[in-house]
Amino acid sequence: MKKILVSAALMMSATVSTFAGGLLTNTNQHAAFLRNPSRQAIIGIEGVYTNPAGVAFMPQGFHLGVTWQAALQKRQMNVTNPLYAGNVMNPNVTRTFEGKATAPVIPSIQAAYVINDKWSVSANFAVAGGGGKCEFEQGLPMFEELIGGSLAKAGAGYSFNQNLTGEQYVYGLQLGATYKVTENISVFGGVRGILANSAYTGAISNILAHTAAGSVPGAAYLNVVSQEAAAAAEQYAAAAQDYAAAGMAAEAAQAAAAAEQYAAAAQSAGQGAYLMQKDFNLDCEQNAFGFQPIIGANFKFGKLNIGAKYEFRAKINLENESKNSANVDLLMDTYADGKKVRSDIPALFTVGAQYEVTDNIRAMAGFNYYFDKDAKGSATAVSDDTYEITLGAEWDVNEKITLGLGGQRTQYGFNDADMTDTGFNISSYGLCVGGAYKFSEKLKLNFGYMHSFYDDHKFTNANGTACNYTRKNDVVGVSLDFKF
Repeated sequence: MKKILVSAALMMSATVSTFAGGLLTNTNQHAAFLRNPSRQAIIGIEGVYTNPAGVAFMPQGFHLGVTWQAALQKRQMNVTNPLYAGNVMNPNVTRTFEGKATAPVIPSIQAAYVINDKWSVSANFAVAGGGGKCEFEQGLPMFEELIGGSLAKAGAGYSFNQNLTGEQYVYGLQLGATYKVTENISVFGGVRGILANSAYTGAISNILAHTAAGSVPGAAYLNVVSQEAAAAAEQYAAAAQDYAAAGMAAEAAQAAAAAEQYAAAAQSAGQGAYLMQKDFNLDCEQNAFGFQPIIGANFKFGKLNIGAKYEFRAKINLENESKNSANVDLLMDTYADGKKVRSDIPALFTVGAQYEVTDNIRAMAGFNYYFDKDAKGSATAVSDDTYEITLGAEWDVNEKITLGLGGQRTQYGFNDADMTDTGFNISSYGLCVGGAYKFSEKLKLNFGYMHSFYDDHKFTNANGTACNYTRKNDVVGVSLDFKF
């Protein structure tokens, strides 16, 4: 029991990400991304985030982009475990646990001032990571195994109520300057200040043990089982001594082994009874500050533009403010009040190219690499790093209308051992479509839609549960770009 709950605590620190990007990074910070995610070499106001060195090649003056996006995600776990047959409320051995993540209002602001032919400054405020609230109304398989496993092992059916809600927002304020070294090359240097906020609430309540004699509170049932097992352990221990005194070595060994088994059962049931005396209530908020240096370069040669950026790792120490029940603090000290939890944002390298096929058609390609293994914290404790490949194209239909289409492959470094109920990310293909309408030289509307097609990750976990994890994700957004 303790091992299961401790594992739950460690893995619940995973982010509730509803955007595109790595484990703790949102690369989608402008609606133009939703029509074409391959923006690593873009020259425009959205490039303040994706290609800040390219700002030097924008027209002189002040530029502003204001974005609203909304995201809806479902996390689905289809699991099979014979243990579930003991749940009197839902005895199906194959169950579906679903988490719904919603983010109805996600804003971002991009600003740039091109001072002259050499210098530009820029700023970006956005949800740099996380960006959603995920609710598991029916709880999680790990808690089913925790409570159900303890009672089933003691010979009873079981029932209980469970729920879990987690949310995380990582706000980023990026400031920097771009310098045009030559007519073809520019460089960028800046820093992102980070404010991270996470909150986890959940409960396991109304725990009952069901037998032919009726239903009783789980703690009371396990307490009786513990006492009976302890008495049996004493009897077998005494018998072992008697057999040994009589020279019956084989019988003494068998009785001693039985005594150890009953003693272990008594300890396990007693521990469960102690923990189930009261409901499990988790109520924890985490906050932290951090900084992330950023450098970039842009190379423009005629119709070809190349952009590159490197975001350094951000050290994040989340500090807990908790109002947990005592039994949660006992086994989940990761969420105890005042505890600090490491949750670094990994370093990120991006590179991309944009080529003007004709005067009104552009083709793009890009690559993102997240250094997850170098970051510290349970959310990034994976077997391999994450990478993304992006492709896209845009067509200026006329002076007013632009249409875009693009795709993205996100490949996470998770293997079976990295997968947990609250800490799973599934590799996916993202399809983006949208456009823009230019009202004038000073005002443009961007709009787009992204749907992600997730892989199915099938495996059997350490507890013998057959699992199939997947997700569903949709994002829509609009941006208004201003030129002053």
